[in-house]
Amino acid sequence: MKISEYHLGFVGFGHMAQVIFRAIDRAKLIPRSQITFIRRDPDKMRENEKEFGITSTSLENLLNRSQIVLLGVRPNQAEFVLRDMARLRFEESKMVISVLAGIKLAFYQKYLKNPVLRVMPNIASAVGEGMSVFTYGPHPSLEFRSLTNLLFSCMGEVIEVSESLMDISCGIAGSGPGFVIRLIEAMARAGEKQGLTYAKSLKMAAQTFAGAAKLILKGDLPESLLTQIAVPNGTTEAGFKVMNATHLDLHFQSVVEACSKRSEELSEEFY
Repeated sequence: MKISEYHLGFVGFGHMAQVIFRAIDRAKLIPRSQITFIRRDPDKMRENEKEFGITSTSLENLLNRSQIVLLGVRPNQAEFVLRDMARLRFEESKMVISVLAGIKLAFYQKYLKNPVLRVMPNIASAVGEGMSVFTYGPHPSLEFRSLTNLLFSCMGEVIEVSESLMDISCGIAGSGPGFVIRLIEAMARAGEKQGLTYAKSLKMAAQTFAGAAKLILKGDLPESLLTQIAVPNGTTEAGFKVMNATHLDLHFQSVVEACSKRSEELSEEFY
């Protein structure tokens, strides 16, 4: 069965679900006529129908029709939705994808016997440069792996990790764009202080981060690149001296670790 023959249902249709829909639609993976959604606010539901050209429906109809169900509700609504899915005797052969932050696979398995993928996409998925982190429930089929990789590859890169590594992955990939944006903003403001317009300085900073990232993604190791950049007594080395003196690397690692810790705390709230 080709991916274009599947029906996809969104349970919850907030910002991230809309990002995912746009990417799937842009890549023409699944026709709009085979995508349905449901959300709690009827006014927003009608607005979304007009904006995205897809049909809203009841939870029961969505579950009956869809072979793939993507859960995008707020985490505090998860138990209510999962109980309803179980009550409606959601077929066990159908596939469930969850983008809910902090909810572990075991929580879904309390209510459903379906194959489940827990995925953490990030905001860069909106421009096709996302980093989606996967962790599957027990014994995912080849069909499930293939479908989910196709769906999220159209938004950027995909990496699979064990569930025990999802919290640190949240610090790096899930919340990471926020930290990088803060650093880009700081670099842009430094340029503005020295006389550049903010717009030009921001473009320089953003492109500099994008270019440096591409060097690493093509296979260059950070250690090798740093050796090439940091000419003795040069401008980059002068900056490195300040980074070393202020322990900037360690402080930045502590930012990521704080995010990981909070992700772990959120997970524990569901047990």
